[in-house]
Amino acid sequence: MPEVEETSHFRFHVPVWKVRDRTFLGMRKGETTAVFCVSEQEANDAAAADPATYEAVRRQDVRRSFLGLQVQLGNVSEDRIRSLVEKAWRHQAPKRLIAERDGGR
Repeated sequence: MPEVEETSHFRFHVPVWKVRDRTFLGMRKGETTAVFCVSEQEANDAAAADPATYEAVRRQDVRRSFLGLQVQLGNVSEDRIRSLVEKAWRHQAPKRLIAERDGGR
């Protein structure tokens, strides 16, 4: 996907992926789970449908703001992971960049 940068989380030292400095995917310690920056509604729906695989996660600070969808990677197919990566990228990427990518298809 265009303009994706892989980096390391400044505090947790795990891989994160960004589009134009906006994180859309981050691994958790142990790299058995990942957090995808999808809509809060999508995260809540997935967690309700399969709580053993999905969890809508929030910040642990006083704000408790929504972060994304945490996924147990061993419980989902590669196709599902690809789909979540695409959705998370689209959720964080600027509209113009999404339009450029879609126009090139």
